[in-house]
Amino acid sequence: MKRRDFVTAVGSIAFVPSPKVGPYQDPEYVRALADRLARDRYEQGGIPVASTAIRHMKKVEFAISGNDRQLQAAASGLACETARIFYDARRYDAAQRAGSFALQLARRSDDVDGQASACSVLSRICIDRRHGDRGIMYARRGLALPELAPVQRAWLKLRLARSLALVSGQERTARDRLAELGDTEGFSPYEKADMTGNVGVALAGMRAYPHAHEAITEAVRLSERCSPLLLVAYQAWQVEVAMTAGEPLAAADHMTRLARIAPMVSSARVNSHVAGLLTQSARWKDVPEMREAREHLTSVQPD
Repeated sequence: MKRRDFVTAVGSIAFVPSPKVGPYQDPEYVRALADRLARDRYEQGGIPVASTAIRHMKKVEFAISGNDRQLQAAASGLACETARIFYDARRYDAAQRAGSFALQLARRSDDVDGQASACSVLSRICIDRRHGDRGIMYARRGLALPELAPVQRAWLKLRLARSLALVSGQERTARDRLAELGDTEGFSPYEKADMTGNVGVALAGMRAYPHAHEAITEAVRLSERCSPLLLVAYQAWQVEVAMTAGEPLAAADHMTRLARIAPMVSSARVNSHVAGLLTQSARWKDVPEMREAREHLTSVQPD
């Protein structure tokens, strides 16, 4: 993993606010802060970035009562990224509040892209909490917005598909929505890796294991080029899909790889997933390869 690439990218951001206003009153500065938070999350995970996100959020709360639409739009982006950070740290109530604030700011500024991003992240939080109905509500609210960018539309369709999959009797509709996503042209490297992995996770939830494994394997490949967080998250999903498909030797191989990279990030969401994998894999603890893989993974689990 080329960690120096992340350091170079982060260091290239010039935090030079306008001399006429304070830093947090400068939309470009606030957007730069949001970009840096996103890069830090992709590199480190949500836990170590959460305190910084909170500090920045408190500094832009005043924007909701002002009339500067550019600042409100920028603050919405910062709040949206804060919601993603809290989500990764499994601080769901805080994530929900940040996402709702992002949506309020985006509405005040008439920022369609910001509203779509906020609806997407709020749906994502609901999916992780297995609140399918609320996930559907936010995804549909986002899809109803006018003149959506293709990338935003794709994310919202994915959120809708994953939310529908959580509701009994909606599995076929979820598959149909998933089939509408199309390609990932125009996506950033992070978005492409995360979208591909999300599709794989959705397919796994629908028990389409061969296709799920193919998508998640591609997500792992893409993540190696851009994000330690996504790499660890989708490597963990490789383990789960292999176990669910009844392939303990493949699961053990993926688990050994996961043990080598898991310490690279600090993510409560990933930590919880890894703990679940250790529980699930206990039924194969007498298989030598799995026993060794479990020992490796246990040795790198946080205290």
